[in-house]
Amino acid sequence: MFKEHFLLSELIANDNQLSKFTQTSQIINHGLAPIVSKLTPSTKLQKATLLEHAKYKNWLLKAQKLCGLLNQHKIKFIIFKGFAYSHTLYQQQPVRPYSDIDIFVDKKDYKNVEKLLIHQGYKAVASRQGRFISYQNSFFDEKNIQTIFDIHWQISNRTEIHPYFQFEKIYTASKPIKTSHFSFQTLDSIHAFIYACFHYQAHRPEDRKHIWLYDLALLWKSFTVKEQESCLISANHFHLYHLVGGTLKKMQFVFGDLINSKSLKGQPFILKNNYLQSRNTKGVDFYHRLKKLKGIKAKTLYLSEYVFQNTHYVQSRYRLKTRKWVYFFYPRMWLEDMLKLIKKP
Repeated sequence: MFKEHFLLSELIANDNQLSKFTQTSQIINHGLAPIVSKLTPSTKLQKATLLEHAKYKNWLLKAQKLCGLLNQHKIKFIIFKGFAYSHTLYQQQPVRPYSDIDIFVDKKDYKNVEKLLIHQGYKAVASRQGRFISYQNSFFDEKNIQTIFDIHWQISNRTEIHPYFQFEKIYTASKPIKTSHFSFQTLDSIHAFIYACFHYQAHRPEDRKHIWLYDLALLWKSFTVKEQESCLISANHFHLYHLVGGTLKKMQFVFGDLINSKSLKGQPFILKNNYLQSRNTKGVDFYHRLKKLKGIKAKTLYLSEYVFQNTHYVQSRYRLKTRKWVYFFYPRMWLEDMLKLIKKP
């Protein structure tokens, strides 16, 4: 099947969930098109896979250019998630689809990276922006095939992970990836695995992509038993042991004996299948983030950023052709946002 990647073939053969994805749109949305297209002659899946191949080549060129610029300006950065996995886990094959290239930079360098992207013709996605709103901004070009860079100044929107994934600390632990044309830093395997578990569990079950379990399985299988134990010790230090244990159990359910979780026997864990379970409304999530921010200044800034968004965002949100009357839409936005706080996520 994937002769050049024996372990991936093993995972596919043992995946007891794969047969449940029967609709083409479902297969594509779960990032499975390049995998399933090897098993079926479906024209739609073959086309989707060819598109991934074309996108992969295009994004390699764009990433090469941006990485060169960041290195030239002596800006430290870490590429993580899908684009990095295609180099670390999938042997530089266009097997792992992704919708953007995620780059983590130090907060002090963010504005410089933004200027570089804008100078290269990229535009910021019209979304809620601010220091504490999402901890990231997206930039896109308007060429065919479009490229999107997600620039993070915190690795996740979830504040629980911030104290343990501080940029300087994980940059020191990061490992270099060298291709034939460019190089970049990515998360070391242990940080990558813990973050991938967190990312998986931080999404509602219906929003999780099946390909994420392949990422996790390939990461876990790359560890020695000693490294697996070190990983769980780190997860415990990050107060994420139960979450990582629950994710491992999920992987074992999907891939069977290929996933060895013997190292979990050293310490019992509470099974957590849904990280968002305790956050039954958006208001709880909003309050949780506000509570995590330290100092009156940071809390005030967060509240003001949430309420007073730029006119570009409001124009985009309500699809207005002009900004002439945009301020009349602010009360509507505030009312809608208030109602969202009591709506279940």
